[in-house]
Amino acid sequence: MMPRGRLQQGLDRDIYQVVQKYLDSQKDPNPARAKPYAIYDWLRTSNSSLKRRPKKQLEDSIERVLAIIQEDDAESSGPAPIERNFEVEDESSAANTSMDIMNQSIVSSWAGTRSNAAFSLANGKKRDVSGGNVEGERKKRKRQEKPTINTAAPGQFSLKDMGGVGPVLKQLKEHLVLPLLQPEEYTKAKIPIPRGILLHGPPGCGKTSMCRAFASALGVPFIEILGPSVVSGISGESEKQIREHFEKAKEAAPCLIFIDEIDVIAPKRDTAQSQMDKRMVAQLLISMDGLAMEGNDGKPVIVLAATNRPDSLDPALRRGGRFDTEINMGVPNEANRQLILKALTREPVLAPDVNFSVLAKRTAGFVGADLRDLVSKAGTWSMDQYRQSLEDQAAQLEGDMDIDSESVTQEPTTDVDVQSVLRLIKRAKNTSLARPAGFEVVAINMAAFEAVLPTITPSSKREGFATVPDVTWSDIGALKAVRKQLQAAIVEPIQNPQRYRDFGITAPAGVLLWGPPGCGKTLLAKAAAAESKANFISVNGPELLNKYVGESERAVRQVFSRARSSIPCVIFFDEMDALAPHRSNEVSEATSRVVNTLLSELDGLNDRNGIYVIAATNFPDMIDSAMLRPGRLEIPLYVPLPSPEARVSILRTVLSKMPIDPNLASFARADKCKNFSGADLTRLVRNAAQQALDRRSAAVEEEDFVMAAKEIPPSVGDMTRYEKLRERYETRLRVMDD
Repeated sequence: MMPRGRLQQGLDRDIYQVVQKYLDSQKDPNPARAKPYAIYDWLRTSNSSLKRRPKKQLEDSIERVLAIIQEDDAESSGPAPIERNFEVEDESSAANTSMDIMNQSIVSSWAGTRSNAAFSLANGKKRDVSGGNVEGERKKRKRQEKPTINTAAPGQFSLKDMGGVGPVLKQLKEHLVLPLLQPEEYTKAKIPIPRGILLHGPPGCGKTSMCRAFASALGVPFIEILGPSVVSGISGESEKQIREHFEKAKEAAPCLIFIDEIDVIAPKRDTAQSQMDKRMVAQLLISMDGLAMEGNDGKPVIVLAATNRPDSLDPALRRGGRFDTEINMGVPNEANRQLILKALTREPVLAPDVNFSVLAKRTAGFVGADLRDLVSKAGTWSMDQYRQSLEDQAAQLEGDMDIDSESVTQEPTTDVDVQSVLRLIKRAKNTSLARPAGFEVVAINMAAFEAVLPTITPSSKREGFATVPDVTWSDIGALKAVRKQLQAAIVEPIQNPQRYRDFGITAPAGVLLWGPPGCGKTLLAKAAAAESKANFISVNGPELLNKYVGESERAVRQVFSRARSSIPCVIFFDEMDALAPHRSNEVSEATSRVVNTLLSELDGLNDRNGIYVIAATNFPDMIDSAMLRPGRLEIPLYVPLPSPEARVSILRTVLSKMPIDPNLASFARADKCKNFSGADLTRLVRNAAQQALDRRSAAVEEEDFVMAAKEIPPSVGDMTRYEKLRERYETRLRVMDD
């Protein structure tokens, strides 16, 4: 029976011939661009004898032959004949030697135009002209070029640069300092150390910076795994890299491993799109289970991980013994933003007029990355002012100097922008001149922050997270009774939560604003959030609905997940009747699932810790009755059409923001404005201004309001239905209008 090596050699010779034919049939015969799977498909249609071989055996042989051909092409320098040395495995057989010589002749004829290739397939190995094992050398070089795993702690990060993260620092201190620096104390007391800590929260809140800064402060070996960097297209390579990083950590223990963007390498296995994802998750689970101190001579290894999407992680990772501690780094509140700004401006030179309290109030919704961007852009703006002052100084000095005839003739033909650049360069090089007045020291002042602040959109807002609205109670005319109820139900629990805890009660779970359209329900919700300085998420009911199964429910859960990352937070559901209609046989199953999901999330708000819900609708009787029971949207507040005096108050509020005489607000008492809502009054002002423009008048007068009122019918028709609904719901809670 022929040895296995001989069979391998014979197969490779046959495959070599097939590959040569395939390359000759292609427009581009470059073997580097040939794909093994394409050659395999071509082989199955052109060679009936080889296609019966196992697929794996054929693919391995194709890859081996392609690699040899590519290397031969790279090493060859000309068509000179190459001596071929074959290794004879069985020296006792002269026939084998003769066969190898014959094989050499056959291979030379196969090569054709590639006669410069040194191709030997004895025992399945390639030999170069000197008889060396090229394939072995290539593998050896690959092993030698294997990148080393860095264990040095990041020195460019410091805990002093981290502001407004007191609770996070406290938790990391409890779980990292003693377990890593004094592990023997845990060993003596037979207490297990934490295995893994997961930091999650919206982008830019400082998860990665916190992990690196804490590792720098600890000074222990630090191994960083960037999620996408270990994902490889070669089968088994991704798992190998994960395994090698954990083995290196165990060798360097006590050690800290940090996995950034862990959701990339550990997605849920039941929804994973490839087998590689499942293998990576399994390898990560096994590696974390192997970090026990008992199996590593009492040396601890703790894993830190960061992600923006904790719900996308495989649930097996989030159990005890793996990532048993989870820390939420949410959107910072006003007090924390002030601390972050102070930390970010420790080194830059600041002017005395910088007011961190005002900046913190005006940066609602900003995370740490946005505040860093704010400081950076403010510094750039200050340098731009200094550059402009240098240019102005140079222009003034140039104007005071005598200009020779040559410069006079050239100046009209010189581009103004070029002149400006040359003037600035000349002034910057002349360091002997005095600095411009007011720029003895380039410092960031309050004007710099105010100039760049409108140009920055907080990343949390771009990602769909919450921001504090800029509406206040002063922007709302009338509705004093409703405002009082909102103050008690929303604002007070947020501003003074301790008062409720002292009495052992919780704040109302939710408020339902209902009434005719255009009466200010949305403005009331925004003003309540702004007054309490809480973040605000506005959700239009229909926008959560999706035709794909499960997507609508996922969108509802995502809203509450965002709120939990932005506490204190007010969630405002507009057009609630579209999102939670009555569940009946006439309603689709998808709609019922959305209502059920919403009810489940509202029930979860019993332990909401800073999440408040306000909903708005025109018809509360169209909302599922389960939504309106106590513990959910338990306080219905009727927002009526404004009375004559309320219309005056609303119109005065609208006119105060415009260059129009506020005394004209008394026009709202007229019968022509009867049944006008707040939206109608806003339209009245706009049409009156248009009438003044048409008259070519310099100001809006009462006659413009008279003409505009004739063209505007009330947007709210019959009030009978609203009055009946009001009688029904005021039996539960009587709300008096103005």
